[in-house]
Amino acid sequence: MQEHPRVRMCEDKREFLLVTEDENDGRPAITITQRDVRELQLAKGAMWTGIKLLLQSKGRSEEEIDRVVIAGAFGTYIDVSSAITVGMLPALPLERFTQVGNAAGTGARLALISRTKRQEAQAIARRTRYIELNTIPNFQEIFTDSMYLG
Repeated sequence: MQEHPRVRMCEDKREFLLVTEDENDGRPAITITQRDVRELQLAKGAMWTGIKLLLQSKGRSEEEIDRVVIAGAFGTYIDVSSAITVGMLPALPLERFTQVGNAAGTGARLALISRTKRQEAQAIARRTRYIELNTIPNFQEIFTDSMYLG
């Protein structure tokens, strides 16, 4: 982090003040550190690389994506428009994104209580193909490029 009026040192590390203690009514300041930025870069890189390589493997473009389902805690709490802005998710209309929360837990419960749902899950599993992304020749280059913020 470069010199800036809102950059300060805390425990020998620079942090950027998003909201000062005064602006936060005396509560602790809200800051972002270089480590936070790096974690965002890694998450963005992983998401975008996975999307890009999956599209490449099928010879498709991001415009052809009809629906993006975002699951888990990530899917529950992510602000989709912000994720699009930083390039973590493809620039698609917001109505193409669905946030489903704990899909694995819900799916497991449904499979346990319903034969029909269990058969549907088995049919999906048979159609599913596994791709080891890091074995794709240009993986590292795409991952590195995908971490760029700006």
